[in-house]
Amino acid sequence: MQKPKAKSQNKGQAPLGAARARSASLPLTGQAALIAVILMLFIMLSAVFGASSVALKEAKVATENTRSRYSFFAAEAGIDDAAYRLKRGKNLTSSFTILLNGATANIVVTTSGQTKEIKSTGDYLGATRAAKAALSNTTGASFYYGVQVGDGGLDMGNSSRVNGNVFSNGNITGGASSIITGDAVVAGGISLSPSVEWTAHDSDQFFATASSNHDIAQSFIANVSDRLNKTSVYLGKVGSPAGDITLRIAADYGGNPYKSSIASATIRNSMIGATPGWIDASFSSPPNLTTGSKYWIVLDTSTNSSSNYWNWRKDSADGYLNNTAKYTSDCCGGNPTWTNVGGDLAFKVWIGGVSTKIEGITIGDATSGTGRANLFVNTTIHGSACPNEYCVIDNPAREELPISDGVIQDWKNAALAGGTCGPPTCSSSGDLSLNMASDSISLGPIYIPGDLSINNEAILTITGTIWIGGTASFNNTAEVRLDSSYGALSGVMVADGDASVNNGAIFSGSGDPNSYFMLTSAQNDQTGIVIDVNNDALGVIYYANHGKIKFNNDAAAKEATAYGIILNNEAIITYESGLANVNFYSGPSGGWNIESWAEVVP
Repeated sequence: MQKPKAKSQNKGQAPLGAARARSASLPLTGQAALIAVILMLFIMLSAVFGASSVALKEAKVATENTRSRYSFFAAEAGIDDAAYRLKRGKNLTSSFTILLNGATANIVVTTSGQTKEIKSTGDYLGATRAAKAALSNTTGASFYYGVQVGDGGLDMGNSSRVNGNVFSNGNITGGASSIITGDAVVAGGISLSPSVEWTAHDSDQFFATASSNHDIAQSFIANVSDRLNKTSVYLGKVGSPAGDITLRIAADYGGNPYKSSIASATIRNSMIGATPGWIDASFSSPPNLTTGSKYWIVLDTSTNSSSNYWNWRKDSADGYLNNTAKYTSDCCGGNPTWTNVGGDLAFKVWIGGVSTKIEGITIGDATSGTGRANLFVNTTIHGSACPNEYCVIDNPAREELPISDGVIQDWKNAALAGGTCGPPTCSSSGDLSLNMASDSISLGPIYIPGDLSINNEAILTITGTIWIGGTASFNNTAEVRLDSSYGALSGVMVADGDASVNNGAIFSGSGDPNSYFMLTSAQNDQTGIVIDVNNDALGVIYYANHGKIKFNNDAAAKEATAYGIILNNEAIITYESGLANVNFYSGPSGGWNIESWAEVVP
């Protein structure tokens, strides 16, 4: 008989090894969780520190950017301040500092020839930035013809010659073998005196200072039915207003200018000086006016500025019966509202005219040349005697001389700003004489109150505009040249009296091909000779808007513009194409133009 088997004591229980293993895994699981928590905390702290670092860097960059911007604003403000002083004729030292909301700008002004260079370095809490601007003071003039003549006309002697085109508001007459190689135009003439005028003026009338007075107008009543050939307004400028002015003639519409004009002409900015003066304008298509009808002279500008604007001088008494002046925001569009100026603006108009002619001239050659005039007498054009298809019977519109009295006065003011010549350079009476090569000097800007005489190989180097209160004479290979600092700019000498050039006197620019010297007589003598040029005088532009220039005996010039011109036997004028855009140094009273403006390395 078998014994029954003993029952297992572990039935329904885990084996002992498994229990021990399970109890051993409990601390390992806790360690893993702790490690995971620590790792997560490390990651989170790293993210926090990383984000904080980025935020701190961004805050630092933002602070640096703010400081940089403020320093740049300060630098720009320094340029603005210096440019304003220069444009408005205020005191401008070679270096100065301005403060602006905790920032500073250190400005340095240097002069290079006829250009002012302004460098401004801004500093705000250690951050620095700099800007630089270059400003030049120039007056532009355009000489499109070898000879341009006013109402005094052109008189050409035997074998005299113009190599280029001629435009004249008066007659062109010639002697045997007198030749114009290009084209010749004679405009329809006008009477010596204006038909209607109001020339009294006792005060300034500024306009284009704001959008509300953008345009301005003066009324007049025609006293004859005929063409309006010429208009003059007494105009100046303040600072450097941008753009040209459009002069319009408008009919009257209920006591205001009608917004559509019947004629228009451009007054170039360069014709207007800081000193107000008569500015002439003519029309490419002159309008016909009706006697007894009211019309308006309207000046239409392109911009407005509180610091750069225009000045039309006025009579504050408003004495021109049944007429007045008004301004508006826009003369020629929408529904303009006109406001009384409180006076009459100075003006002149020429209505009607006289016949003009070309006589005794050969124009062009067998293959070129055209003439336009009211009448041709004994004239050969394009190889054949008139009449032929190149002898155009016409009534051409006038062209006014390119430099006004106001601009010439600006040049005088620029010279005077440099001082008045006295001993030992000039005599006690204000005369200056250079009589031999050893007398050569550099001079300008300066006012010479007496006479100027340069003779016998003496050299005058011009370093700034020269104004001569008396006469000027240049004789026996005397030389006048611009200093090299003029660069591409041209220079001018103005004489209130007569000027004479004799026996091989030499004139030259700065050495730059775009630089020229211009001799100007401001004398008002429409019947007399105000510049007399003799014998191979070279390299100069001559200008006399109120008198006549006479060329004698092989005399030559690059260009001549005058009220009237006489070319005696064998005199020659040869036009250079570069004269179509000549820039003269204006001096302190003229408008300073910004040539460049940029940020630079501090």
